[in-house]
Amino acid sequence: MASNSHLDDYNLSDRVALVTGGAQGMGAAICDILAAAGSAVVVADVKAEKAERVAETLRGKGQQAISVETDVASETSIYDLMNRIETEFGKLDILVNNAGIQDRNFLEDTTSEYWDQLMAINLRGPALLTRETVRIMRKCKVDGRIVNIASNSAFHASAPSLYAYSTSKAGLAGLTRATAIEVTKDGIRANAICPGNTTTEGQMSASGPDFTPEQIEKFMPPIGRTGTPRDIANAVLFLVSDASSFITGQTLVVDGGMLSC
Repeated sequence: MASNSHLDDYNLSDRVALVTGGAQGMGAAICDILAAAGSAVVVADVKAEKAERVAETLRGKGQQAISVETDVASETSIYDLMNRIETEFGKLDILVNNAGIQDRNFLEDTTSEYWDQLMAINLRGPALLTRETVRIMRKCKVDGRIVNIASNSAFHASAPSLYAYSTSKAGLAGLTRATAIEVTKDGIRANAICPGNTTTEGQMSASGPDFTPEQIEKFMPPIGRTGTPRDIANAVLFLVSDASSFITGQTLVVDGGMLSC
């Protein structure tokens, strides 16, 4: 039977993908869809047991996956992760910078310690991971793909108490564009996805001031439902696949129409 060339664009066979924050929520959904498309998957997360359960589930489906306990706020942990990937697979084709925290604090309550910790996870970690990933991609001469999970909060302040969070995600969008300019000559593409209100474990467990009922009501997208991890995973698959081969340095907003309001 002749192959369908359009679907072939989404085939990730013989590729290796690293997904940070892969133990739950968006990250787990991204691991699942990339593995289903044929990629070997590295599930990296500070929650080691949950990460291994995700990898074990994928292996149970006949897919190739490993888990690596990783703290993206630690440069040493990132080096250890990259060494494990090179030892295990010898290359890295795809990086999805998904790990992040959504903790909230009002501007006047934002301490230096709180700011530094959030930036270390949401922005510094992705920057270091991008740097080390590009080293491997260049060495192995692969047509690499980098996708950063930012937020539509990078473009509008959806509520008070997101002072540091929104700043970190705006920085991640900027990191994406700056990366794309530097790596295009190597055949590497870098893009970002900006989710809107998406129901995840991380969203539900985030610490900080409660939103008012009026604010919560405004969070509902015009499309009439909140996003799901699968919605974001589908967008990631598009951006790491050959179907998006002419797209780099862009931010794809996946928010049910919130930014159109």
